[in-house]
Parts: sequence; C-alpha cells; structure tokens
Amino acid sequence: MKKYIAIAIVAIVGLAVLLQTDAFGIKGFGKMQKMHRMKHIWRNMLNLTREEGMLEYENGTYYINGIPLYLGNEWFLNSIAKSDYDMDGNYEYVWQELEGLVGNEVVVNGVMRNGVLYVSHINGMWLRIPKQGEIAEINGVLELIDGKYYVNSTQLIIKKGFSKSDIDRDGSLERMWEELNGLVGQEIKVDGFMKGDKIVVLHINGIWAR
Repeated sequence: MKKYIAIAIVAIVGLAVLLQTDAFGIKGFGKMQKMHRMKHIWRNMLNLTREEGMLEYENGTYYINGIPLYLGNEWFLNSIAKSDYDMDGNYEYVWQELEGLVGNEVVVNGVMRNGVLYVSHINGMWLRIPKQGEIAEINGVLELIDGKYYVNSTQLIIKKGFSKSDIDRDGSLERMWEELNGLVGQEIKVDGFMKGDKIVVLHINGIWAR
C-alpha cells in the first residue's frame, strides 16, 4: 500500500510540474517576456538623457543648461505633486514644487525630442511618463450611437467597471456606461488624451472618470 501511495504522490508532483511548465513556459511565456521588458525599461529610466545644472524659469518655460524642459501640461502642473521635490516638507502643486527648485542645482532625466527634454525624474524622484502629450478638451452634446459615446463626432474611450463618482448626479454610483447614459442628450465637457480620432476620457464635467 505504501508503495502505491508513494507512486501516486510522485505522479501528482510530476503532473503539477508539467502544468506549471505549461502555464509559465508556454501560455505565460509572452506575459513573462512583457514583464521582463517592463522591468528593463524601468531599471534604465535613469539612464535616459541626464542633465545636471541650475533650474531656470523664463517666459513660462523651465530650462536647464539652456535646454527647454517639458514638465507637463497646465492640468498636470496644477495637480498635487507625487513627491516633495523641493524638500520643503510639504506636498504641493507641481508648479509650486518647481518654483521651489528654481535657482537650485538639480538633476533631471528624460527623453530628448527636437531639442526639448521631456522630463521623467527630478533629482531621482519620479515625475511623470516622459512622453509628449497635451490634454484635449471637448464641449458638446453627448450622443449614444450603436453602443458608443460621442461628443462632436469624437468617440469617447471610457473605463470599464464602476465609476468612482456620481457623474450623472442621480444619487447612485453605477457602472461607467450607466453614468454616461444618464448624461446622453446633455451638454457636457470632456477632457483627456487624443488617441487617433478618439479621446481617452480623464474627466467629465470636471469629475475624474478613470
């Protein structure tokens, strides 16, 4: 009996190993590759373009060593900073943190495009994804056509699942599509990032929608 139990245990362990190999060696191979690439990217973020010098501000633009910096659009600059960049003990708006660094020696990292440095880090502290992007804003009547939402013929890309806020003001927290259904036919204001001829919605009527 003990012999048969031992054989059964070996068989179960062997099957588990095979299943694990299948899950992570075949089906999970692509996912593991993606994770590896992402780790490589993040580990090398500080090895992108690096500039060290005094942070300057002139005519609405920040500079370091004469290089103009892109630190984010107006919406981002007026958001709460992720870190205390100027080390004054307070978490402030991004523009206030930057204001506290003007005239000081800083190290910035990012991606250089067309003579502009799109900043990802300040003094080794994460700021934002170093990509060019402007917040687009659309005003118009929300329409529902063939199960898709449009404002001024621009399709809205909305998050899936439940909304964090009562966007349509009906007193209930609902799925995002239900929130939008409550606004169909109404004049709304939407902002977000353009993706081709569509817009990835960030706010609806000033309410966070991601």
